[in-house]
Amino acid sequence: MNAISDPRAPRIMIAAGEASGDMYGAILARKLRERCPQVALSGMGGPALREAQVRLDVDADGLGVVGLIEVLRHYPQLRRALRTLTQRVCTDRPDLLILIDYQEFNQRLAREARRCGVPVLFFVGPQVWAWRPRRVFKLRDKVDRMALLFPFEPPLYAGAGIEAECVGHPLVDEIPPHPDRAAARAALGLAGDAPLIGLLPGSRRSEIERLMPLMAQTARRLLSLHPQWRFALPVAPTLDRAQVQTWLDEDLRTRVHLLEGRSREVMAACDALLIASGTATLEAGLIGTPMAIVYRTQWLTYQIARHLVNITHIGLPNIVAGEGIVREFIQDAATPEALAAEMERLLGDSAYADAQRQALAGLRQKLGDGGALDRLAATALAMATPALARPGTGLNRPG
Repeated sequence: MNAISDPRAPRIMIAAGEASGDMYGAILARKLRERCPQVALSGMGGPALREAQVRLDVDADGLGVVGLIEVLRHYPQLRRALRTLTQRVCTDRPDLLILIDYQEFNQRLAREARRCGVPVLFFVGPQVWAWRPRRVFKLRDKVDRMALLFPFEPPLYAGAGIEAECVGHPLVDEIPPHPDRAAARAALGLAGDAPLIGLLPGSRRSEIERLMPLMAQTARRLLSLHPQWRFALPVAPTLDRAQVQTWLDEDLRTRVHLLEGRSREVMAACDALLIASGTATLEAGLIGTPMAIVYRTQWLTYQIARHLVNITHIGLPNIVAGEGIVREFIQDAATPEALAAEMERLLGDSAYADAQRQALAGLRQKLGDGGALDRLAATALAMATPALARPGTGLNRPG
C-alpha cells in the first residue's frame, strides 16, 4: 500500500452518531492515516473515534436513539449537535465529509454540506430496499457518492443517478469463522458445561428501556424451569452498567454475568442468544451462534412503521439469507413465554439448533470478500485529495 506524500494535509470530517458507526469510524480513521499519515480528522463520534485521535466537535454520547417518539424526546440535543456540525462544516470547509449511517441526522448534515460546496461520501445507505424506496431520489442533491454494504444495493442508487459502490461489510474482516466456544468462555471467566444464554438488549438507552424488562422476565422464567442455566449480558460502551443492573432483581444479579463490552466474546461463548434487532444480529450470525431476534418499539412508532415496511423480515441474517433462518419476535409477539420457549428449543432440540447454525454459515459467502474499510479509505482519499485545488481550500491554506 502506497501512502500519499503530499505535504498539504487533506482535511476530512467524519460524522457518526451511534456505537456501530463510532467503531467503524475509528477503524476508518486508522486506515486513512495508513494511506495518508498527515490527514487531519475531525467530526462527531464517541469513545472509539476519540481513542483513534479524531478531534470531536460533537460528542455523540446520548444521541443514539431510535423511533419517532424517542427522537422527539431528544430533539433539542440532536438539533444542537446538527447546528454545531453545520457551522463547523460551512466555516472550515473540509475537503470531504464522510457520513456513517445515522440516517436522518446525517442526511440533514449532508444537505448543508453540499450547500457549502463540501463533497459528501455517505457510508451505509438508508434501507431503501426495506421501506420507502423512492427516498433514494432525495439523496441526489445531498451526496456525491454512496459506499454500500450489500451487493444488491448499488443498482437501486444507479437508477436514481447516484454514484454508488458496494465496498462490502466490515464485519466480514472483523469476525473470524469458527470461533472456539470453550476458549471464549474461559476468557470471560465462564468456563464450564452448563448451558449459557446471551442477553443482548442493544447499545442504545431507548433499547435498554424497552427490552431489559422483557429479557429479565424471560431469564426468570427460564431459571424457574432450569436452575442450572446461566446468562451473560455484555454492557455496551455507550451504556452505564448501573443503569442496566437496575432491571435485574437481587436473584438475577447473581445469575446474570454483566460484562463491560466484549459482546462478540459473549456471542461466541454462548449456546444461544436473545438479541435485539440490529447490526449485532449479523455479528452473531457470522459467529454462528443460534439466536432469537427481538424487536420492540413505541406503539405509535410501530403502527406507522408497519405500514411503510415492504420486506418480510427485519433481522439482518434473514435479510441477507433471503429467507427466515432465525425466528423474529416483533412487538406483541415478544413475550417472556414465547422467548423462553424458543430458548428451550434451541438448547434442547439439537437438530433445530444445528439447522440454524448451518444456515448461518452461509452468510459469509453472501456478504462477499473482506476489505470494506480499506476500500472506503481509498475512495475517501481519492475524493478528498483532488479537492485541495478548490478555491478556498488546499492551495489557499498556509503551508
